[in-house]
Amino acid sequence: MRSSVWLSLSISAFSALVLATPAAAHLSIDPAKVVKGQLVDLVFSVPNQGDAIGIDHVTLGIPQDFKLDDMEAKSGWTASRTGQAITWSGGMIPKGMFARFSIRGTAPSKVETVLFNVLVGDRTGKSITYRVGLDVMGAREQDTGARTLGKAALGVAIVAAVLALGGLFISLYLWLRPTPR
Repeated sequence: MRSSVWLSLSISAFSALVLATPAAAHLSIDPAKVVKGQLVDLVFSVPNQGDAIGIDHVTLGIPQDFKLDDMEAKSGWTASRTGQAITWSGGMIPKGMFARFSIRGTAPSKVETVLFNVLVGDRTGKSITYRVGLDVMGAREQDTGARTLGKAALGVAIVAAVLALGGLFISLYLWLRPTPR
């Protein structure tokens, strides 16, 4: 019985680490840190926290220091570009949901934090503007947070597997051992 409890706890801990997702409380950018001068794909996760009508347009204002190459062709949305701004329109982000919008370009050539202005709105004219920062780092400062988190998740998975196997072997031993007379 104890091995089953340990197995359940191990699986729960593993699931919590691997399957946990951040709450969609605010607009986010991924990755949040890039290396200066590097070609990057940026993904903006745009939430609809409470607009019952639904968000039907997203405008992304690109900082002057960021060299914009192209934008995502998003199914159900029409994309247009005017200088350093991209607008996706005609789609729908229902209340309580989010959508991702991607761009590709070259990060600024100096270490700094650049701000993207993201305007989201509905067909009634109601809108919200978010300011999202992108940290531009030197080549030696590259973030290893995701790699470290991946290693930690792998470690937890290995521990969970070892505990599960240990519980299995103990259960088998107890089941197969001869009973004393």
